[in-house]
Formats: sequence, structure tokens, C-alpha cells
Amino acid sequence: MTSAHRDYAYPEVSTRATIDDLPVRRWVECAGCIEWQDIEHTTEAEVWTEEHLRRNPSHDRFRVVRQTGWRLVPTAEEAEPPAP
Repeated sequence: MTSAHRDYAYPEVSTRATIDDLPVRRWVECAGCIEWQDIEHTTEAEVWTEEHLRRNPSHDRFRVVRQTGWRLVPTAEEAEPPAP
């Protein structure tokens, strides 16, 4: 299962931004087949894993993944090449 690309997945930041201020994406996935579902709360993960296990009895290993992505945009002083 895949979903459409999200514009906020890699927001531009300067070197002064902190990673803690960036959006976080979380999902639960099956370690056996890598099928996954976006989640906001752990209760959603529990429901999804129970349903997945019912459909796939041999798939009994799961993980919750938390991901933060960003693009680093250099500041003006960082963009200048070093003096020789």
C-alpha cells in the first residue's frame, strides 16, 4: 500500500532551524510484507496489526516507524565559497 507524495515531507529549513520543529510522520508496518498504515495514535496501530494478522496469520512481527525529513537550505554566508 502506498500513498500520494506529501509536500510537507521535506520542508525547506535553514541551518538555524531545529529538527524538533519539523513535522513528523508515523506509520505501522508489517515486518513480513512491509504493508503499512499511517497512524496518529498507538491505538490505530493496534487495530491495524490485529486486522493484518487476521488476514495473514503468519505475519506476526510489526514496527512503528517515526520519520522526519527536511531539505537544508544554506544561508547566504554559508553559500559563499571559502577564501583561498
